[in-house]
Amino acid sequence: MVKASNVLCLDQAKATLVAGSLRAQGRSRDEVLSLLPEAPKAMSLRVVSAMRGSVEDAFDLPSLSLYTQYAFRSEACFRETLGGVRMPRLATVRPQVEKCQQAHGPEKSNALFQCVRAVVRSAEPQL
Repeated sequence: MVKASNVLCLDQAKATLVAGSLRAQGRSRDEVLSLLPEAPKAMSLRVVSAMRGSVEDAFDLPSLSLYTQYAFRSEACFRETLGGVRMPRLATVRPQVEKCQQAHGPEKSNALFQCVRAVVRSAEPQL
């Protein structure tokens, strides 16, 4: 189950990096969203929903680095797939995640990932 979750979550987390890269290339939010399928109608399409969320986060929260957003999506997905819960969006925990980035820097690091992971784990799942 953990292995399957890791595979599913890796694609979701990578979408964060792609969305940020496309934003940095000057693409608009609407242009990037148009590359994705329509919003899902069933839980089986959660990956598409998470990818859309990652694109929206990349454009709505540009002060959070790609690695910070990647860490959030990775841990949120892991909790969702293993716990069977829906985690809140990044904007909901933005202040705590920003503190992680301020404390550990915006670049890829274990300290940043662990801090963001702790934020996600402390967040209440959505109902």
